[in-house]
Amino acid sequence: MIQWFTVLAAFSSISAHALDLDWHGQFRAETNWLYGYSHGAVGQPNAATDNGYFIPNNGESPASFQNLFFKLNPDVLVNDNVTIHSEFWLGAPDSSFFGSNASSQFSDRQYTSSQTGNAVISARRFWADIVTDYGLFSVGRAPLHWGMGLVWNQGNGDFDRFPSSGDTVRFMTKFGSFRFVPAFTKYRVGSNLGGSFDSTSGSTVSGSSGMADYSLQLTYDNIDEQLQLGVMFLRRLAGQNQDSTTGSLNPLGTTSGQVAGMNYNIWDFYFKKTVGYVDFAVEAPLTSGKIGGAQYSSVAFAGEMKARLGDRWMTKVRAGQADGQENVPAGGTASKITLFSFHPDYRPGFLMFNYNPRAFSNALGSTGLSPYDSPVTNARFLNFEGSYSVTKWEYKTMFTIAQAISTASDEGGSSYYNSFTRQLETVAAGAKKQDSSMGFEVDTGVGYQWDEATRLNFMTGLYFPGAFYKFSNNADGSENALKTVWGTNFQLSVKF
Repeated sequence: MIQWFTVLAAFSSISAHALDLDWHGQFRAETNWLYGYSHGAVGQPNAATDNGYFIPNNGESPASFQNLFFKLNPDVLVNDNVTIHSEFWLGAPDSSFFGSNASSQFSDRQYTSSQTGNAVISARRFWADIVTDYGLFSVGRAPLHWGMGLVWNQGNGDFDRFPSSGDTVRFMTKFGSFRFVPAFTKYRVGSNLGGSFDSTSGSTVSGSSGMADYSLQLTYDNIDEQLQLGVMFLRRLAGQNQDSTTGSLNPLGTTSGQVAGMNYNIWDFYFKKTVGYVDFAVEAPLTSGKIGGAQYSSVAFAGEMKARLGDRWMTKVRAGQADGQENVPAGGTASKITLFSFHPDYRPGFLMFNYNPRAFSNALGSTGLSPYDSPVTNARFLNFEGSYSVTKWEYKTMFTIAQAISTASDEGGSSYYNSFTRQLETVAAGAKKQDSSMGFEVDTGVGYQWDEATRLNFMTGLYFPGAFYKFSNNADGSENALKTVWGTNFQLSVKF
């Protein structure tokens, strides 16, 4: 850690005379407390298994965890044409917890002091923007974003946790109101530079095992009309035999960690229009192709309307859907994939599509599940939000309701997709049919802008789970006894 700061300090002192440095970043801390999230599964016959919609072995114990995160964004202005951007992380926005450091050695026994152990500063992003006579050329590990952030979301929100980044080469050029952006983005090179490793046979087969996107964006932006129209074509390719720990997961895999090759397209349409004090926005990604040799076809969309009622009142309505996975009949095979998941930083509501209670009991364990990774999937949702601002204060109220698109049948031996475990599960003979109601939640909170850099937020909410979560997949026909989920969150953000 000291060596990193020494290098940065030396770079600043030596090179500042020749280069302009622009420093900005954010420090943030938060605490979370949730109660009643287990859906009352303790004591039921199969409560220790992973094939129902409950949280095994957590009982009624509240979940309490805190996050501590700092990011630094130094930009080097080389000259009028070249700027090098970067982003360094201390901790992680979804797994850097108070009183713990994931990189520390377990042999550290300093009970009276929180140690950083062997934690390092991670270079999350670093890329160069080069201005040419024909447009802007970018190369490096850069942020990715499109539309409302359903597929790519660069994570500009104060408490976004999963910013999209990729090693990319892209070119942006403009013709009047039109912007044209072709790009190549690679996410991982795979486990073998010369081909793909087959873990079953132990042999290497030809072809790359990495994952890459070829994208093309066309945007029309009319400032006078306050209108934006755009379409992004994205072709995603991944090798058939990837490393099981880092590969692209197969939604139809019957075991966790099963990977598959990918070859599919996304046509992502975007529209935004401002009429007076009202903003409208719609994004609709349409997917087709293959994953693991199975046909892949899904439809998703989200729409927003935001109205500014004077200087103090604001209302916002959001609605949308993300396809679920179709069931597989008993004795049949999963021949088609229909599942789609929004980017996890697109969060309608406070509890339902934000926290991942399945990870509360092992967020610090070997599985490394994030307690915040709960994207919109297999759901239709409707969200209302109203806020009132006065001086430095903002008061907010939200209401969210959702319904599942695909549900488990009562056919023993058939398979359904469990969004908790994120894999296909077999329906037990005697289990009751699953309902589609995911329930609703009511939230309220307050924000205080201490000064131009510092903001405090408090949010609390009640989530009333629907009968969708009664499905425990128990052979005796018993169901989960649902209870109201209560959650609170307090946040501090300092941006500079």
